[in-house]
Amino acid sequence: MSRAAARLPGPILLFAHSPDVVPRLPPRFGLVLAGHTRCGQIVLPLVGPVASSSNYGERYRCGVIREPGRITLVAAGLGASVLPLRYGAVPDWWMVTLGPAPGR
Repeated sequence: MSRAAARLPGPILLFAHSPDVVPRLPPRFGLVLAGHTRCGQIVLPLVGPVASSSNYGERYRCGVIREPGRITLVAAGLGASVLPLRYGAVPDWWMVTLGPAPGR
């Protein structure tokens, strides 16, 4: 992926099934849109998620993750996996509007 990215001009947007690819990406991948985790799918009050679909646990479980030079958005999605049940992890979908960087 690094070699392919090197040939592209400007910042790069990546659509990824799982956010687990993010730590291995070169810095030019400034925006990553991912899913897969279902934001925990079953999240118990005072306990948190029963399990994580990410190898990085809570780090990429859900929402907007801002790290130096990169924004990762992990959507909860609308469905479920394995068990046909969601609890405490509200289904969602995001509409992202892309435009020029501020000041350009």
